[in-house]
Amino acid sequence: MDGIESNRQPCTKKLKKEGLGFRADRISELPDDVIFTIHSFLPFRDVVSTSLLSSRWMDLWKHTAYLEFFDTDDLYRIRSDTEHDSWDVGTCKHVKMVNSVLESHQGLFLKHFRLNFYVNKSAQSAVTKWLGFVWSRQVESLNMNFRCYNVKHAVMLEDLLGQMRPMKYLQNLSLIMMKVRGEDISLFLKNCPFLRKLRIAHSFLTSDVHISGATLALENLWIIGCSFMESVVINIFAPNVFMVCVDARPGKLRFKNVPRLADARLRITGPTYTMDHFTSTLSCLTSQLHRLTLDGRDTDKLLAKGFPQLPNLKELSVELTCLLPVTHVISACPRLHCFIFMVGIHF
Repeated sequence: MDGIESNRQPCTKKLKKEGLGFRADRISELPDDVIFTIHSFLPFRDVVSTSLLSSRWMDLWKHTAYLEFFDTDDLYRIRSDTEHDSWDVGTCKHVKMVNSVLESHQGLFLKHFRLNFYVNKSAQSAVTKWLGFVWSRQVESLNMNFRCYNVKHAVMLEDLLGQMRPMKYLQNLSLIMMKVRGEDISLFLKNCPFLRKLRIAHSFLTSDVHISGATLALENLWIIGCSFMESVVINIFAPNVFMVCVDARPGKLRFKNVPRLADARLRITGPTYTMDHFTSTLSCLTSQLHRLTLDGRDTDKLLAKGFPQLPNLKELSVELTCLLPVTHVISACPRLHCFIFMVGIHF
């Protein structure tokens, strides 16, 4: 035993001498690029917490390219008018956190900036300040979800864009639960020449939307679950759009010059939506669609006689309240490979 211990001792001394074993601080030796990659996989709160791991990590979170502010405790609660009126931007912990982080952040660019917590129109000036920060950081992905279900209290996008600068790096834009004009969307399209994905969801659209421009880079478009003023029309004239997911209202959705559009997902809204509306909407898409999805409680009637001829359609998904004969659909889509029925019950 003594021989064994005497053999081990030099080895242990050697490890200590070379700085190996439990005494080595490997985490402080990681290159910045590796640390920033680790940050990219963590929620932002955890990114800030990594400053406790090592003195070298202490301020690296201030250079992270991923800023995400998310309220996990209040995801789906719908507030009363009294709660909307009493909400105070000055005492909101999430507003304070965003302000504090943006004041400390030292990075020159952002890959991703996300806001996902309740904010109403009384926070317009704070949100404007945040957007000014984003515009100065060459952001690539911008996601704003203010979780305000009441149009009377919703943040107005128009009031945020007075100082908007060109955003030539922005590729992904998501606007959720705010008040949006068609002119606001056009302004983003004008100032974001390389925008590839645009998502507007559960928002309040107050004027006609024009997704148009011969040089638009836009490929992926979502306008879904929105509330509209009665006269609002969605016009989509975009040569590079490949996929759309959009609310289809009677006579209020128009396509033109969309030669690459192969995947259309339509949310049928309202009992007044007829087969004539459906065939008119698809009139310039019939030969190019490969995938079509129809959602909504009023889609059943669209599977009847008169279903448009879609000679190249390969996949069709339909939400139904009951199973119906689909012979008209089958005959209209000779290359159909996949037919998905989503049977749901609506109240």
